[in-house]
Amino acid sequence: MQIFLDTNVIIDFLTKREPFSEEIKDIFQYSVEGKYELYVSSVTISNTYYIISKLENVTVAKKKIGQLLELVQVLNVGQSTIRKAIDSRFKDFEDGVQSFCAEEGNLKKIITRNVKDFKASNLIILTPKEFLISES
Repeated sequence: MQIFLDTNVIIDFLTKREPFSEEIKDIFQYSVEGKYELYVSSVTISNTYYIISKLENVTVAKKKIGQLLELVQVLNVGQSTIRKAIDSRFKDFEDGVQSFCAEEGNLKKIITRNVKDFKASNLIILTPKEFLISES
């Protein structure tokens, strides 16, 4: 199964942000075991790098992004993705970019902590906990 991960769950995982990190950690573990293929957008990589470099430092940010790249596939955000997000009903532009990136990558599910922000999405939107429950 292929799953798209929103930036907030990536940051939860990489920074071990409690109480959110445990469920996303389980999803990554299942991925390592071959149960899921995980995808993120190129925007997620740059945003995550920036946030971790501010929370910790550049060296840690580079190391964590390197580790992340061993666990996920990165989908590019291109002009068509940006246009769709601009013309969409998404209240938050970045959420639109994430949703359309996943859609253009032919993915059906997005895991995020902010389900309400994806009301305009055509995809299945779940929290990490909801996803784990639905898959058990």
